[in-house]
Amino acid sequence: MRIDETVESPSPRFVVVHYHIFKNGGSTIDSILEREFPGAFATLHGVEESSALDQEHLASFLRQRPGVAALSSHHLRYPKPAFRDVIIFDCCFLRHPLERLDSLYRYLRNIATVDPMCHRARRMNARDFFRDLVSESPHLLSNVQVTQLALSGAFTRPAHSGDLERAATIFCDAAIPGLVEMFDESLVAAEYFLRPAFPRVTWEYVPQNVSRASETASLLRAENSQDRLTHLWGGDLYEDLVRLNQLDLELFERAQGEIRRRIALVPGSARKMADFRARCAQLRGAPAYAEAPAQELAHRARS
Repeated sequence: MRIDETVESPSPRFVVVHYHIFKNGGSTIDSILEREFPGAFATLHGVEESSALDQEHLASFLRQRPGVAALSSHHLRYPKPAFRDVIIFDCCFLRHPLERLDSLYRYLRNIATVDPMCHRARRMNARDFFRDLVSESPHLLSNVQVTQLALSGAFTRPAHSGDLERAATIFCDAAIPGLVEMFDESLVAAEYFLRPAFPRVTWEYVPQNVSRASETASLLRAENSQDRLTHLWGGDLYEDLVRLNQLDLELFERAQGEIRRRIALVPGSARKMADFRARCAQLRGAPAYAEAPAQELAHRARS
């Protein structure tokens, strides 16, 4: 005789968690989450600027805040937690590592603060600024994104190939992986594949923390990144920074492949991309935005 029994099991709670790496378009992602999860979006910070929060901090926070459905943190580090009745949809955006350094320098020069690093950036040109950091602060320059993903942001040694493999796996396993340079493709894929869990959430955006128009125009006029950065930094410094970021550069290449794979899986991706950009244009109140080239869209989204 068959035993037929029913047990209570609560429906899983879905939570989007944004692992916000500085200068990787995160402010734009945060603005989307705050809009799409009104009253249910939170940010989580450590006490110190250098704080690192782990999966136990995140699990504890979510248990104490059952109404939170989306969260973002500069201080939160992988691995993501796994605990009963909660499914984490992790979001992490990467960026070309040398472009990220250039953006970091421009950001530090333009913010009004007494922070010593900002003061140094304001009084130095880009070459002198990065030459000093190369000499004194490898943790700020060397394979930062691999370190962030694979080593919880802790710089205790130079990253190696095993770290790259872990970082690439974390990125490709993410629910919402993204690249600044493929911002729209990343979000169109996210919108499609997250629909079963979040059927009413859309990912159109207004770029946040946009660089000054003159700087953006200069970026768009550049023939290519290598020529522009070599001109800014000098060939010798450029080569030093390339060597210090070999693993981040490889991670960037793999990330491009993953975003291309996901967008290729989206049925009618070209039509969906056009619709997405039209929605972005409508949100901004600027019709021309829908026709902007992909490179310009990516630069506008950077933060």
